[in-house]
Amino acid sequence: MMEISVDQQVGPSKDLGGLSETKQEKIETQTQQNTSVQPEAKVWKFTKRTIQWILDKWLVVGIVIACIAGYFAPNVAKPHGYIHSEWSIIYGAVAIIFFVSGLSIQTEKLLIHFSNWRLHFTVQGLSFLFIPTIFFCIVLLVAKFGDHAVFDRQILTGMIVTGCIPTTLSSNIIMTRLSGGDEAAALVSVTVGNLLGPFITPILITNVFWPTMDRSFDSVRPASDLQQLRSLYADVFKQIGLTVLLPLTMGQLIQGYMGFETTSKWVKKMFLSRISTFCLTLLVWTAFSSCFATGSLQRMPKEFLILVIFVNIGLYIFFTSLCVLLSNVQIPYPSFQWREKKLGISRLQVLDRGVFIAISFCAPAKTTGLGLPIVTAMWTRYPEEMKAKIQIPVVLYTIEQIFIAQALVWWFSRGTKRREEANRQAATAEA
Repeated sequence: MMEISVDQQVGPSKDLGGLSETKQEKIETQTQQNTSVQPEAKVWKFTKRTIQWILDKWLVVGIVIACIAGYFAPNVAKPHGYIHSEWSIIYGAVAIIFFVSGLSIQTEKLLIHFSNWRLHFTVQGLSFLFIPTIFFCIVLLVAKFGDHAVFDRQILTGMIVTGCIPTTLSSNIIMTRLSGGDEAAALVSVTVGNLLGPFITPILITNVFWPTMDRSFDSVRPASDLQQLRSLYADVFKQIGLTVLLPLTMGQLIQGYMGFETTSKWVKKMFLSRISTFCLTLLVWTAFSSCFATGSLQRMPKEFLILVIFVNIGLYIFFTSLCVLLSNVQIPYPSFQWREKKLGISRLQVLDRGVFIAISFCAPAKTTGLGLPIVTAMWTRYPEEMKAKIQIPVVLYTIEQIFIAQALVWWFSRGTKRREEANRQAATAEA
């Protein structure tokens, strides 16, 4: 009996030991699997975060790729190049941007901002009066105290042109939309500015600033003959009509027929906003390609190139900071008092945040769409190399403003999100 009892006791103990060993093996197997899965999970998380970052910052990534492509293959997207960017991008891409804006913006908002005198006085006043004066003063200082061999008069002339041209057409609208600003205010501002530009810019250059230049600029004196500028007016208004007014009108007509809510849904479903933003990278691509294709940028003295780049960056930041300051100041603006039939001053008001964001993008910006044709028309009797040098500051400024505007988009969008969160919390507290 004792032996039987012992055997009975030993049997179960071996079984228990077997079970414990099985559990240990399972635990060890799971541990090995977990240790092998952890690196894979980390790699997947890193890849996922990288893809998400690219999707969030894809405009910056696209602009960088466009710059690299323009540097290594400038003949592809330069004007009269392989893809004929003067038509496919300058006309096609810009028309898509304004067509999407016509679908996305309510007609009532456009009409309201066309009669917004404060918006026009602020944007056009800064664009055609204040900013050209600052550029001109810098050119005078450099011409007076700088070395003539280093500071080329042709490139200094291009800086004057940069200050006098109007705001850019497409990037302002996209940046304002991404920042949560008033896209309608931006669209109206760029349309008005580019309609006034062909008349105001040549007058500023030839009649206001050029008579005060010294004799060292005589070799790059622009044409002031209206006959030579007539082709400029025809080309510019043809471009504005086909790339701005026509696609904008088509978008508004479709919106009026289908309804604003329906068109907004289709814009989101078809990712048209993303497509219009992609068109902006195409514009950067052709700008860089045209800049590198002539070779004038590579031959430019490095001291002068660094000066132009940092002056452009400093001026753009200064002009934008000025717009931010003006947005928080109560400024009176003129209004027509029809009863007394005289110009009066309205009440002091602070700018609406959406309009202020639009002004911050529109007022400091400059356009190659009008800048390059103006150089071609006003210096038409000069060699192509000279015209390419005059165009360098225009191209550099417009490219730099897009890069700096990315930081503004991030800053403005953060403020917009904070305001929306505060309004949501306030609404929840009241409920």
